[in-house]
Amino acid sequence: MADFGTYDAKGWVVKVLVSIFLLFLIPASALSTRELARDINLAGKQRMLIQRMSKDVFMIVANIEKERAKSDLRKSMQLFERRLKGLVDGDKELGLAPVKNREFRAQITRVSKLWNDFKLCLKNVLNNKFSQKDMSYVKNNNLQLLKEMNEGVKILVAMNPSTKIVRAQAINLAGKERMLTQSIAKNTLLLYLDPKDGVARQELEKNMALFGKILNGLIKGDEALGLQPTKIPWIRRKLQKANKEWVEFKRLIERGDYKGVVDYADRLLVTMDNVTKLYEKSIQKEKRALALASLVDRFYKEKAKLKRIINLAGKQRMLTQKMTKEALLITLHIGEQRNEAQLKNDIELYDRTLRGFVKGDEELGLPATKNLEVLAQIKRVEVLWEPFKSHAHAFLQKKEINDLKYLLGHNEELLKESHILVQKFKRAYPSEDFLERARKEIVDIAGRQRMLTQKMTKEKLLILLHFDNVKQKLMQTVQLFNNSLKDLRFGNRAKKIIKPTNEKVKKQLSKVAKIWENLKPLYLKDKISQKELFIIIKQNPVLLKEMDKAVYLAETVVEY
Repeated sequence: MADFGTYDAKGWVVKVLVSIFLLFLIPASALSTRELARDINLAGKQRMLIQRMSKDVFMIVANIEKERAKSDLRKSMQLFERRLKGLVDGDKELGLAPVKNREFRAQITRVSKLWNDFKLCLKNVLNNKFSQKDMSYVKNNNLQLLKEMNEGVKILVAMNPSTKIVRAQAINLAGKERMLTQSIAKNTLLLYLDPKDGVARQELEKNMALFGKILNGLIKGDEALGLQPTKIPWIRRKLQKANKEWVEFKRLIERGDYKGVVDYADRLLVTMDNVTKLYEKSIQKEKRALALASLVDRFYKEKAKLKRIINLAGKQRMLTQKMTKEALLITLHIGEQRNEAQLKNDIELYDRTLRGFVKGDEELGLPATKNLEVLAQIKRVEVLWEPFKSHAHAFLQKKEINDLKYLLGHNEELLKESHILVQKFKRAYPSEDFLERARKEIVDIAGRQRMLTQKMTKEKLLILLHFDNVKQKLMQTVQLFNNSLKDLRFGNRAKKIIKPTNEKVKKQLSKVAKIWENLKPLYLKDKISQKELFIIIKQNPVLLKEMDKAVYLAETVVEY
């Protein structure tokens, strides 16, 4: 378990800054986040080129801006082939880092095999030697080439060093939009060449629906697509521009303006390419932001552990009184079976928690402490606890009066040393922050309230058994619980207890107050009936349970 030294806020700032610096010293053998983002972008661009090349083929066949289409096709073929090689071997000029991942390299090999056959058909088109067979091959196999290239992009996205970096998927899908602009134009041209082409029509409708879904997801978020709403202003502005262009693009498609669709597809392609590049540039900033958030989260988790320690140390105080109360109830033959089981569990819990303070207990959320002052106090508690534990076990087995007398005679001494342990823990982990000091104090005081619920019930039972000099102690216990509850609910400047603003905390403390208002008169009443005694016995565990919930909230809520 982690060793908690003295809590030092300034030291933490240094640790945070050092950690951030070390975090970004990425080994030369691994792809940096920026390199991976670039590779995802350009691998994704390959998908677009497949559709653009197919579109250019059908522009040439349809005799629509034939020379421009041929020029674009040549450029796209050269770029596709160069990027394909660069994704494996790297290409500094293109900004591509070599990908060593075996799965990715095997996938690119599959793409290359398909590309070689596809390329032959494209060359025939450029040389005016194409046949119907070449046309059919391009039409029937461009989607298979696209599918295999898309698998490569998926592998790159999965390689992202942090699954929390959501912009890897945004780069992927924004890049996919580029491909869809060309695929939509390609299928529009196929319908121009053959209005009865059902496959082209089906693919066109599918791609239009997908483009709209992804664009909406990039802007507003889409859980199914793994997209979060875009908050970066300059990306949002570019996406809004893309959205306006998309509306116009759809209008041209619906009008059957094939020439307009081809031209506008390239315009929308440029806009979505700019969006993809913006996501690519922002991914490094996101990684830094997430890294900082992670470090801050760790910082607050360390604070939470301190409150957890105080909570459990405070619970030990309550258990000293609860165990004694349970022994008295067993003696009075009140709920014997239930109280025997509870006493056994409480003995085990106190013992386990005490060991956890020394050795750590992950399940209880306890780190091992090496603070010498705390360890010395734990030793003092152990000296009292061992004989107390032995007599508690003996009482469970034989119900002898001598064992009960030991518990009654030593429970408050054990309580006192357990309380000192709480204070030692608080001093061992000081905080320079006023709110943190206040929160630890609240957890301590709220935790003490749990103990008081058990102590006052124990004292009430002792009065009923005619023990001397207990009535005054009960009055003090009741008064302390009452005053502390008031302080927890409304704050107390003199005691540096802050008033809660968290609605859950306020509601829980109000719930405790309602139970307390019904029980308080019964604790203060000199003589109570058997019915009133059973009300105390029945409601006391309820009061403890609700007070425990209040302690938990005081320990865990971010804003008190």
